[in-house]
Formats: sequence, structure tokens, C-alpha cells
Amino acid sequence: MMSFNLKRVLFGKFCSLFAASLFTFVAGLTVLRETSSGFQFALVLLAGSVPRILLSPIAGVLADRWNRKRIIVTTESLSALVLFGLLLYSLQAPLHTIHYIVASVLLTSLSTFLSVTLSSSLPRLVAEEELQRGNALFSTIQSTSTITTPLVAGLLIATVSITQFLILPFLLFASAAWWNSRLRFLAVDTSPLATTNTPSFVSEFKEGYRYLFRQPVLTTLVLMAIVLNFFFVAFEILLPIVLLDRLQFTPFRFGLVESALGAGLLVASLLLALPRFTVKRPLRTIFESLFLIASCYALPALALLGYVPSALLLPFFMILLFIDGMLVLRMNIPLQLIVQKQTDPAYLGRVIGVLESVAMAMMPIGTLLFGLLSDHVSIIVLLAVGTVGLFGAALFGFFRLRKDIVSERIPVVDAKNTSSLTS
Repeated sequence: MMSFNLKRVLFGKFCSLFAASLFTFVAGLTVLRETSSGFQFALVLLAGSVPRILLSPIAGVLADRWNRKRIIVTTESLSALVLFGLLLYSLQAPLHTIHYIVASVLLTSLSTFLSVTLSSSLPRLVAEEELQRGNALFSTIQSTSTITTPLVAGLLIATVSITQFLILPFLLFASAAWWNSRLRFLAVDTSPLATTNTPSFVSEFKEGYRYLFRQPVLTTLVLMAIVLNFFFVAFEILLPIVLLDRLQFTPFRFGLVESALGAGLLVASLLLALPRFTVKRPLRTIFESLFLIASCYALPALALLGYVPSALLLPFFMILLFIDGMLVLRMNIPLQLIVQKQTDPAYLGRVIGVLESVAMAMMPIGTLLFGLLSDHVSIIVLLAVGTVGLFGAALFGFFRLRKDIVSERIPVVDAKNTSSLTS
């Protein structure tokens, strides 16, 4: 049975994530609808991503330095206040792009501190046997939000004013703050360093990086993440071009394909929440999934080359995206377990902060580069480049960690007594 603490974490996570997703979606569509400016629309989207890249390492230091429960409750409460302030302003004057940008920057910044702190707190909020289940259910909430946000947001945009809409995310953030205020840490939160010899912020920041790169497994995973996320974003850019431009899919058919990805993420997260699917060899699971993902990313070329009958194009891509969603979760959950279970708790916030920052830092670069190349280079060639890049990153990590992969014999939950990230 699920513990009360895990239920509180999940309810708070759902309220917070759904509120943030709703606001981001509605803000972007409102700006696009009112201005018809793709540039202003892009500014709103960037306001929802750039702060996370810049602030994740800082959030990691603070998560290790301050009381984690206080950070969680404070960020949720401040997010509610941001929405409440925007709500009050909308009663006096119409909202413009700058208001949505400022609100998005503030909410994303607060969300970054919340996400890093909550992830680093999970091992102290649930028992070891619930840790994989907690991570999987977090992903379930993320997947559910991905599927439902466009539907709910579209309904709200069509039926209520922006002022009325802002009431919902405000109440959701307030609810998240209340649920998180009821969290009970299973172990004493030792993150505050209230001693006369408290190290400086900068020294803690540097020490976190030094710790990270002293761990061979984690160092390899970070280096892989830099390359993987660069090529992952290539697929996100190229797939709409393949479907909408080259294969002439209608927006509805394209939406069905996109929903299949969310469905795959949701099914995988629900399966991994079951004890029967406990990951016993996390490194092996990561690399198996990664090699399969790289293979999937080459398959759209078959449709472009005419090897898939037109009548089967829709089910072909829906099955492909569904499998891809399942494999992504099968890779991410073991990665989270490795970080959470085998990192020294005193450094966990900083390690997660660095990983989040690295994971997102390559996305704007990859988006820009592959977006420009798609106008001048064959899509099949770009798909091949992306596939080779993914295989290359996977092989790099596999050969660096082959001894650790071979030596895995016990579940991650039994590896807590080791002094490093190696198995």
C-alpha cells in the first residue's frame, strides 16, 4: 500500500505541475492569438526554459544548504502569489506579452528550485522499497499532464476570460503548498549547514562539481547526457517536418501521433510503479533502452523512402512513438535511481541540479542547428546523423562502464553501502 507521505508528494506534484503546464500553454496560445507574432510566441516559450538552464546548479547548492521542506513549501507559495498578483493586475488592465514573459520567468525559476529540491528529497520522504515507485509515479503525473493539458487549456480558452482562467492555476499552486506543508521527512534533514564553519556558496558550488567528476559512473552519464540531449532534440524538430511537410499528415493525424508518445510514457510509468517491474540492473537497463531508442530514431526514414504503405503510415508512427515513450521512461527511471540511491545525500541537490542544467542546455543549440539544417539538408541525412550520434554516445558510455555493467548483480536498493557510484 502507498504510504501517506508518498500520497502527499504525488498530490502536491500533480497540483504544481498541472498549474504550471496550464499557464505555460495558455500564455503561449494567448500571445500567439492576440499578436500573430511567432517571435513573441517564441519569447514566451524561451521564458519558460532558459531560467531552468541557468538556475538548476544554483538550486542544487541551495537544496543541499537549506532546509528542503522549507524550500518546497516556499516555492509553491510564491508561485501561487505570482498568479494571484497577475490575477489582480488583469482586473485593472489588459495583459500584454511582457506580463506573460515576466510571469513565465518567475514561475519557471521557482519551479526549478522546487524540482531539484523535491528530487533530492525523495530518498528522505519515502522508504527505499518505494523509491522506484515514487519516481515512476512522478513520471505518470508528467505524462498525464502532457496528455490532458492541451485538452483542458483549449476548453478554458474557448469558454472563460484570461482573468477567470488565472484562478485555476492559483488555486492549484495554493493546494500544492498545503499538501507539501504536511510532508514528513523519514530522516533528519541535514541539508542546513548551521555551523560557524559554514562554507561559502561558491565553495559549495565548486565542491559539488568536484564530487560529481570524482564519480566515474556519474561523470560518464553527464558526458552522455550532453551528447544525447543534443540529438534527442533533433528528432523533436525533424519529426513534425517528416509528418506535416513530407508525408502531408493533417494536424489531427499529427496530434494522434504525438499523443501516442504520451501514452507510451504513461504506460511505462505505471508498469514501473509495480513491484514486479523493479529494476535490478539499472546500468544494463539504461543502455539496452538507449540502443533501442537509437534504432527507433532511424525508422522514419523508411517511410520517407516509400517502404511503408500510405495506409499504414498512421499506425506505423503511432506504434513507433508509443514504443519510444516506453523506452525513454525505461531509460530515465534507472538513471534517477542511480543518482538518488548512490549519491552522497550531502551532494544530491547539487548533482541533480547539474544534471538538469546539462540536460536542458543542449536543447536550444540543437533546436537552432537542426532547424536551420532542415531547410538545406535532406531530412534522411539528418535522421542518419542523429541516429549515428545516439549510437556513438551509447557506445562511448557502454565501453567506459562495461565493467560496471558486467559486475551488476544486485538491485540498486542494496548498493547504498558503496562509497561511490560504481556497482
